Amino acid sequence: MDRTDAEAITIKTPDVKIYWTGGMDSSYRMVQLSKHDITIQPYYLCDNRHSEQNELQAIASIISDIDKHPETLCTILPLIKVKVSDVEPDIEISEAYKRFYKYRSIGSQFDWMARFAKTCQGIEVCLEKFETNSAYMSIAEKGGLIRIKEGDILYIKLDKAKSDKDLYKVFGNFHFPLPLFEITKLEELHEYKKLGFGETINKTWFCHHPIKNEPCGICNPCKAVVEKGLSFRLTPAGIERNKTEKKYGDKTWFIYAKKIRRRIVGY
Repeated sequence: MDRTDAEAITIKTPDVKIYWTGGMDSSYRMVQLSKHDITIQPYYLCDNRHSEQNELQAIASIISDIDKHPETLCTILPLIKVKVSDVEPDIEISEAYKRFYKYRSIGSQFDWMARFAKTCQGIEVCLEKFETNSAYMSIAEKGGLIRIKEGDILYIKLDKAKSDKDLYKVFGNFHFPLPLFEITKLEELHEYKKLGFGETINKTWFCHHPIKNEPCGICNPCKAVVEKGLSFRLTPAGIERNKTEKKYGDKTWFIYAKKIRRRIVGY
């Protein structure tokens, strides 16, 4: 476990613990919470993604924006980086994840995120309202939801008695921040601007396989950006790659060419 600049501060008990990826959703939550006199502890889980340095750079840039903003009241504790390989195994959680995956293919990261959350209960996971987001839809369909207000902090958590057992095993230790869980990406974009952080959106990161430190346009997060009406976040080259993927993505020759390309250039 790596605590960035930990020696430079006196550790406080945080009011909010949050998974921060440098992406639009978790960064929105950081911006939203910055308006309140609270202490925030962000966590970043390292799993050797191609995009890891881009995500960490995004986090650093957004912290700078928050620090400079005249309406900032919060205290952000130094980012805690945790290696996924250091997260303790938990057979019950992993087996519940596998069973639930048969119902809906939620991302593999929720296995180790859930295992980490067992030792960091109440950590926030930032999900926006989107009907093709498998995690969001799983919670909306199979979870009993409880709305909670603690001072200025609003969130949802799962009701154990009213939720699918495997869903609760995986997601039961998480908090899902409001209003994020109930708004779309485009509504979220408006909220950024309303909070005075319109330029910060362009500093967030989402691509899993950056090309020359720019979004590739063809990984799943890049495709989702286009699908959600936010293609302005891609470069012209990324948009062209996205169009080519849409046009030929189901062709056998194109699938084969992609495999060769990934071996040679990594995307």
